Amino acid sequence: MKENSIRRAVREGRAALGTGLKEFASRGVPWIIEAAGFDYCAIDHEHGAFDMETIANLASWFQATNVSPIVRLHKSFAHLIPGILDQGIMGIQVSEVETAEEARAIARLAKYPPIGNRGISGQGPHTGYKSYGRRHATEYAPWANENIILFPSIESLEGLENVEAIAAVEGIDMIAYGHSDLSAQLGVHLDLEHPKFKAAIKRIAAACNAHGKLARGSAETEAQIEEYWQLGFKVLNLPGNDVSTYLDGMKARAARAHARLKSIGVPTP
Repeated sequence: MKENSIRRAVREGRAALGTGLKEFASRGVPWIIEAAGFDYCAIDHEHGAFDMETIANLASWFQATNVSPIVRLHKSFAHLIPGILDQGIMGIQVSEVETAEEARAIARLAKYPPIGNRGISGQGPHTGYKSYGRRHATEYAPWANENIILFPSIESLEGLENVEAIAAVEGIDMIAYGHSDLSAQLGVHLDLEHPKFKAAIKRIAAACNAHGKLARGSAETEAQIEEYWQLGFKVLNLPGNDVSTYLDGMKARAARAHARLKSIGVPTP
């Protein structure tokens, strides 16, 4: 059983850096993400097309690295949480949580007693195919409750209004926000420097800090990385995902080639 890499980074005084997968799910991807220097990776079930078998494969491949995989899903698919965790996933992000009641409901699904009511299953990827038997409650469950990070994502005005109550819920380990949806709800879509948006993320960070929970910020610029860390966001999701990273890299390479060809008189697009 490995310590969650988000927990490890924070314990060591570092920022836990994250990226995301929306399109690619080959066995080499976890190794590439580790080599790039990330601590965790969010597998996007909400906007991607990953099914349970793909998630299970990714979870197993991530086990060979020091990068902890988490799965992002919408609250309407919360019933999938226990099965996803049984594949060895190390964290669950639930989008559009708006009330403390919704937060308690997902905690019941994701956490073992006495915090929640997650069903017990042994000899699976999550336990390394070990059967803990009667020791489950004293050995595996406490480790899982601590190391599997459950966090709602604040994406609406109602969620923002209730963020203090959500942060107070037992079993919630961290709070994130959807910068695109939340800024749109605030009427300043993707204007991440707008005072309304800045006030919102400060409120989220303050709620987490007040209740001893981790806060995850989506830092789109280098300046925001520093700013959000100072606000108390110890977990930082960096811009983009596998699609944008691949596309940006390919565009840069093609642009260099076109520039060189143009310099010798070759027509370019």
